[in-house]
Amino acid sequence: MISEVSKKDCVGCKACGDICPANAITYEIDEEGFWFPKINFDICVKCGLCDKTCPVLGCHYASQENYKEPEVYKVYHKDKNIRYNSTSGALYYGLADAFLKDGGYIVGCVYNDDWKGAHHYISKNYDGLKRIMRTKYFQSDTEGIYRQVKRLLEDSEKVLFCGTPCQVSALYGFVGKEYSNLYTVDFICLGINSPLVFRKFIEELEKRNKAEVQEVHLKNKSKGWTNLGTMVKFKNGKVYYGNRITDPWVNAYVSLRIHIRHSCENCRYKSFPRIADISMGDFWGLRFTAEEEKYGVSLALVNTLKGGILLKNATDSFVIEKRTVRDAISGNPMIHDRVKQNHRREEFFERINNEPFSKVVWSIKGSDKIKRTCALIWDSLKRFIKNVVR
Repeated sequence: MISEVSKKDCVGCKACGDICPANAITYEIDEEGFWFPKINFDICVKCGLCDKTCPVLGCHYASQENYKEPEVYKVYHKDKNIRYNSTSGALYYGLADAFLKDGGYIVGCVYNDDWKGAHHYISKNYDGLKRIMRTKYFQSDTEGIYRQVKRLLEDSEKVLFCGTPCQVSALYGFVGKEYSNLYTVDFICLGINSPLVFRKFIEELEKRNKAEVQEVHLKNKSKGWTNLGTMVKFKNGKVYYGNRITDPWVNAYVSLRIHIRHSCENCRYKSFPRIADISMGDFWGLRFTAEEEKYGVSLALVNTLKGGILLKNATDSFVIEKRTVRDAISGNPMIHDRVKQNHRREEFFERINNEPFSKVVWSIKGSDKIKRTCALIWDSLKRFIKNVVR
């Protein structure tokens, strides 16, 4: 039963609450900022729908045949401006753009109005697409979204849903059957970060800059795609920029892996066949041109016939090159590798309640300002030499 799913296994998809006919399931947020279902057994009718929907109790696919190994493509958008403002090569933007032009609805993650949290959102226009584009890198609240998607599907509307593999699995479990008008996209997932920790990161920056945040852009490309830039703009005109060497959020996630949901360590989706029609990510591990290093390159894993249709419908927007599964895995081991939790995780969550987020990150990593400055100089020198050789 869903009541027996442990906190270390629960993925926080919130599909159980959406499916409950008695509204007996609510959510509690733990001290790490992750939400978990709580059942009110006084009103529970014991219908078992939550168990059937839960992606932990059953790994749900659409009933169509998912390829045992995906078709692999290197993809990037022909429009440099769109590509520049996307997370990698703008694969998602191109797919969603074609879907909107065909009259469909797109569903994906958007920032909350205060830029300190995120939720899933349905749109049928380009304002919505601009909000959904770019990865958020922390858990999105999906409460209510499955019900809305199913209503659209039953009204014969075309829907393109984008989320983590476990969210896509939860959607399939919720709708309960194959819909020809449902298309899905997931991504190569390192792990889902704590919304609480992201809020602490942004609040620290607000305090330091003495202003509320106006915009957050993770994976900002002003200094190149491979730099993993974080840009935050404030209402007083100030701008924060950090990268894979100087930004505490990137280091806490990519290097330390210290505030990722416990269930990610036991992820059920690190294998083939993939859950969604298309899986996307950065196509790391290739030799890049200077332009590609600046603007980004996407990895596309086509996992179903529907996925092939999605890519084909957007082909005119892309430069596409066929690659191999080996190419994909060599630069993206998280296709099959599960994340390992940092052994100082408990210490981290205890300390961020009393100390600035950045101070805790640099302390645990053992990286002071002098070390980061030296690393930044060395990295700049390597980039300069690389460009000279080019």
